Amino acid sequence: MKIRSTLALGIAVTAALALTGCTGGAQAPDSGSSSGEIKGQITFQTWSLKNDKFTPYFENVVKAFEKAHPGTTVKWMDQPADGYEDKVLQQAESGELPDVLNLPPEYAAQLAQAGQLADLKKASSILGDYVAGGVGAYTYDGLDGSFGFPWYLGTELNYWNKDLLAKGGVTTPPKTIDETLDAAAKLAKVGVQSLSDVPSPKSLQIMVSDQGGTLDVYKGGKFVFNTPEAQAIIQRYADLYKAGAITPEALQNAGTANANVNNFNKGTVAWTTAGPNYIDKDVAVNAPSLLPAVVATADFGTPPLFVQGISVSAKSKNSATALAFAEYVTNAENQVAFVKLASGFFPGVKKANDDPSAFAETAQNPQQAVATTLAAAQMGKAKQTGSPKYTEAMENYAKQQIALAVKGDISPKEALQKAVTFCEQNVVK
Repeated sequence: MKIRSTLALGIAVTAALALTGCTGGAQAPDSGSSSGEIKGQITFQTWSLKNDKFTPYFENVVKAFEKAHPGTTVKWMDQPADGYEDKVLQQAESGELPDVLNLPPEYAAQLAQAGQLADLKKASSILGDYVAGGVGAYTYDGLDGSFGFPWYLGTELNYWNKDLLAKGGVTTPPKTIDETLDAAAKLAKVGVQSLSDVPSPKSLQIMVSDQGGTLDVYKGGKFVFNTPEAQAIIQRYADLYKAGAITPEALQNAGTANANVNNFNKGTVAWTTAGPNYIDKDVAVNAPSLLPAVVATADFGTPPLFVQGISVSAKSKNSATALAFAEYVTNAENQVAFVKLASGFFPGVKKANDDPSAFAETAQNPQQAVATTLAAAQMGKAKQTGSPKYTEAMENYAKQQIALAVKGDISPKEALQKAVTFCEQNVVK
């Protein structure tokens, strides 16, 4: 599951270098006036959200803020989905970065490193109200501070075909990755395949976290996913491949988005991962005959977190107003109203997730209600996988090498080392 195209490639090297030359380190915003009054005009930029569904929402938010703070004007602008990162870089480089803007963590990282974004740990007194994993997504290795308010979030759950599990005598869905792989071996003996995808470094780290390890793929200036624990999981996949537990498509489609979900929808595999609204929005539409067999459970270990956030320019001429508006648009009330429109996503404020019935669509199927509750409950411990240094191209290359290891063409250690080498050769400094 991805939030639009936010888990995209890192910002281009040449543009990043040009941007870095604009200014020094990150800083808290200057006050818009000597007294730091909330007044004056600011610009607020969103990403591909100006449409029939969202436009009335943003217009109302702006009007309500201006009414609460007489003397302020918020100019809302929206950018198309395509080319957004390039547009933001151009704005920053030309000194025209909006005062408040919608940025995923990957894009915010380059701006923060160039000193273009306000450090919200210093500027805001309410950062602790937000989901910890979301705040952490805007905290970067080697850079002090946090540079975005979590706005709307996504995660993943496990989904099981209970009819297929029953064929192998598995009466309860597995609760850990070890139980899952044990069940896969058991099911393979009766001709049932459980695995329709091979793990990538990101998913491997989720599995490793279930065994007590960390979620990191990049830390301390190094790619750190080539570990004995990750190698052992790949080896288990290789053994399961020989036993017939893995679909042929898992190897053929390594690196192809949603390949595991598409296979699960066919009713031929016992397990997949997908987003919180998968049952009502996908299974019910594309595989309705499968509905009675689908069971949702919480993700393993440290659940993944997909994040969109709101950042504040460090160069705003009315920084007190910019900060106040960023806090306002991301407060609990406004976030709940937003995710009512953005089906399948969850608020970035802690208390807003306490009652998912306040924002989630009414479930059309019983297991959808279960999935929504599970997703809201795991927001408190979910964390973003990956790193701004770890790009989609790196993920796809690594997954292809892991597929070769699962097939038995190379060793798990060699697959992960080749992936690390590729990452090191292609990292944006």
